[in-house]
Amino acid sequence: MGLPQFSELSLWANLAIFGGAAIFVWFAGARLAGYADALAARTEMSQAFLGMVVLGVATSLPEIATTVTAARIGNTGLVSGNLFGGVAMQVAILAIVDMIGVRGALTYFTPHPVLLFQGVMLLLLLALALAGAVAGEPLSIMGVGFTPALLLIGYLVTLRLSQGGDYLPRWRATNEPELQEGEQGEDEDRFGETSNRRLYLYAALAGLIILAAGWTLAMTGDALAEQTGLGASFVGVALVAVSTSLPELSTTLAAVRRGNYEMAVSNIFGTNCLEMALFFLADLCYREGPILAATDRSALFAGTLGMVVTSIFLLGLLERRDRTVLGMGIDSLLALIAYLAGLWVLYYLR
Repeated sequence: MGLPQFSELSLWANLAIFGGAAIFVWFAGARLAGYADALAARTEMSQAFLGMVVLGVATSLPEIATTVTAARIGNTGLVSGNLFGGVAMQVAILAIVDMIGVRGALTYFTPHPVLLFQGVMLLLLLALALAGAVAGEPLSIMGVGFTPALLLIGYLVTLRLSQGGDYLPRWRATNEPELQEGEQGEDEDRFGETSNRRLYLYAALAGLIILAAGWTLAMTGDALAEQTGLGASFVGVALVAVSTSLPELSTTLAAVRRGNYEMAVSNIFGTNCLEMALFFLADLCYREGPILAATDRSALFAGTLGMVVTSIFLLGLLERRDRTVLGMGIDSLLALIAYLAGLWVLYYLR
């Protein structure tokens, strides 16, 4: 029995399968985040490092599955649209979480310098990826471009430096909201009698579900791009990137509700840095040449949009003002407006 041919299914059938896969990603991602948070509570690592590694990598499993699958079938538009578009989408998630989960401006309660470092490194990785794409990736070895290798090295350097203790706070947040009773330590109580070995097993099972659902999202997204006529890059940015970002939404919202604001922001910045490193994995799976050389203008615009919304949040982290509009910080509002405006432009670039 061969793999299903989603292109042979109707538009409505693919939409239904896509929606079902997105639901699996949401619930499995939420469970995985709970297991990861419980394991993190048993270590002495910093919130920022755990947000970047434990949550960032775990919730990136859909992106990994989508990237590998889309690259193997040669859908470069879906790869670049998902990775570049995922950066902007996940920063928009911070704005949404700020609106529904924080009593005040999110960036007011996240003064740790390591977050500024992660944000600047994200901008650097985005700039390198866009430069390689615009230049047509002139240097490559066995079909793997030089730029994706740099992106992977940059991500590993970011991980290493985020783990260190060199980022001592230069200032401290004041007037932090008090946690509601029972919010903090929720997962520690829930899994208190569960061994680490069993938690790792549960996390692996949840990860397998997310990988399978991510593969389904990529295959149905490829079919929907053709059936709707919207184009692979727009589908990658507006549909696949949104659905594969569901674990980030659930974990980030859970983090801020526990008062782990630093982990919440680091989760998004860390995930986005990993998004750029995934171009290396995509290049290994795409055998028709350097994948960045095949990036279209829609994906390039999505990458610049990611730089814009990230820069807005970095300004908010630097300024740290607890002013809110519509229940969110001014920086979150501006980032959300920029993202929605970017989607409108992407629709006309498709």
